[in-house]
Amino acid sequence: MALVVERLDDIGVIRISRWIFNCYLIRGGRSYVVVDAGLPGSADDIAGVLSVHRGTVGAVVATHGHSDHVAGAPRLAAEHGAALYLPEVTLSYLDGTRQPRTPALTKVAQIWPTLISQPLDLTGLRGLADGPRIAGYGGGKGMVGDALGGAQALTDGESLPGAEGWEVLHVPGHTDDSTAFYHAGSRTLIAGDAVLSAGGQAWLTPETVDAAAAARSAQRMRALSVEHLLPGHGLPVHRASVWADVR
Repeated sequence: MALVVERLDDIGVIRISRWIFNCYLIRGGRSYVVVDAGLPGSADDIAGVLSVHRGTVGAVVATHGHSDHVAGAPRLAAEHGAALYLPEVTLSYLDGTRQPRTPALTKVAQIWPTLISQPLDLTGLRGLADGPRIAGYGGGKGMVGDALGGAQALTDGESLPGAEGWEVLHVPGHTDDSTAFYHAGSRTLIAGDAVLSAGGQAWLTPETVDAAAAARSAQRMRALSVEHLLPGHGLPVHRASVWADVR
């Protein structure tokens, strides 16, 4: 399967996807905020989209520090001279004040319905394998951080830089640094891996490092009015109330 580019004009977002790896471009005036440029080749895929839409990259952000969400971010930010933003907790991994936790393989295995929800893309699969050598954590290793140097903090409750109307939400559980972005005006939630999708339904991920924190985060997100769920993995879900039918 080739690269998937999906325009969601009513909410001002473009989804770029290879296999299950979603990257989102939020329109902000003449530039875009890129969320989760996780694959090493993300810069090339995004360049093609920008050439069509005549846009630039204003900021690069990530929902958490797993390699499949940040490995392409350093190159993308450098090529566009854009600021790089990571969750505050992710930055604590970079300076060594905290150690990242990642879900065990037994937890990863539980999300198999999402893993088979879209046709396999070999470029995406290669990117998953190559990413941990570039930036991020996961796969049994600690944080690989040199390429992420200079990143600025995303703070809970503050506005998402460069994206008017979007709020940063700290939603730990999948990982300790898990973060989501919410736009109240369009009722859109970019959920990272805190919420997946499978079978056309939202899925509060069972792939966690902290079940209690995940439950609190789920309660916080379910208090939001969400009509458009844009998950880190899986297809977007659009319905009057995403939470009315949760897997």
